[in-house]
Amino acid sequence: MTAPPRDQLLRLRRTLLASTALILQLLLCWLAFAAGFMSLSLGGMLVLSFVVLSSCVLFLLAIWLNLNLRLRDPSLTMVQMCWGIGVVFFSAYFVDHLRSLFLMMALVVMMFGAFRLRLGGFVRIGLFTVACYAVLLASLWLRGAAIELRVELIQAVEFLVLLLGVSILGLEMSSLRSSLQQRNRDLQQALERIQLLAITDELTGLYNRRFANDLLAQQKALADRGSYGFVLCLLDLDLFKTVNDRFGHANGDAVLKQLAQLLRRVVRDVDFVARLGGEEFLLLVSRTDVTGAELMVERLRQAVRATQWQDCPDLQLSLSIGISAYRPVEAWEDTLLRADSALYQAKNAGRDQVVVV
Repeated sequence: MTAPPRDQLLRLRRTLLASTALILQLLLCWLAFAAGFMSLSLGGMLVLSFVVLSSCVLFLLAIWLNLNLRLRDPSLTMVQMCWGIGVVFFSAYFVDHLRSLFLMMALVVMMFGAFRLRLGGFVRIGLFTVACYAVLLASLWLRGAAIELRVELIQAVEFLVLLLGVSILGLEMSSLRSSLQQRNRDLQQALERIQLLAITDELTGLYNRRFANDLLAQQKALADRGSYGFVLCLLDLDLFKTVNDRFGHANGDAVLKQLAQLLRRVVRDVDFVARLGGEEFLLLVSRTDVTGAELMVERLRQAVRATQWQDCPDLQLSLSIGISAYRPVEAWEDTLLRADSALYQAKNAGRDQVVVV
């Protein structure tokens, strides 16, 4: 059997705590029985013990076997609380002098839901507890037990005050839990945003040089293990300075953004593209050879020549591209240097072409 996920482990832990409360209540019953305060017979005590222990096992199994995931409340909080409170009031029926002590265990059960229930849940549990108290008093009266009305009234008021206090405390703890969870979600989103900003280029949204260096190191490790090879392509927009001089830096930035969108459309999902700085870009083509990479960047070069650049009428741009394949065991910086050398050869040969070294 596979290990339960983290949420299930948390639910299992809370169920263990709830089962501990029930077992403590059962031990209290046995102490009262041994001291002669429990009117339940030995057989009744054994049946009560069997029912309580069986319920604990069933709750634990329901979560361990993921049966609880079929329910609206996978944590089983309401079910376990109602069951625990019912056991407390049932056992309180068989004691007279220790009844108020037994009823205090219901407050322990209430605390079990402090981190789970919201206002509606506490209201329902509170009403259920009051109903159990009324049923207990009615059962004692029908049994003919000696009930002193003034004492029972004071005990009932005291119990209700304690119940209200525990509910308010539980609501405050639940509110703090919700607030903490929301802050954790906000913090997680902020961390994800920071991580994204740390690896992406602010202008184009492509990966940046720092992340490209990390990825190249990973690709080298994979290639050295014989997983697959890769090819590096350095791309540079020819005479990009004239774009800034003619149309302004704002339109120059718009051209770089449009080129980034074009690169995303052309490259495959398994490939990687980053902006190294200025108008220079890096394309990492994996699981292919130099010939395949050359065909890809040639299509890209032609696409750039045919592109209509937004807000820059009559502008025609071209790409110079240098290509080099990784050679096993060498440093990835050496591969990048060869691609850079090929790029300069393309520039010196008249630009708007692809050079492979």
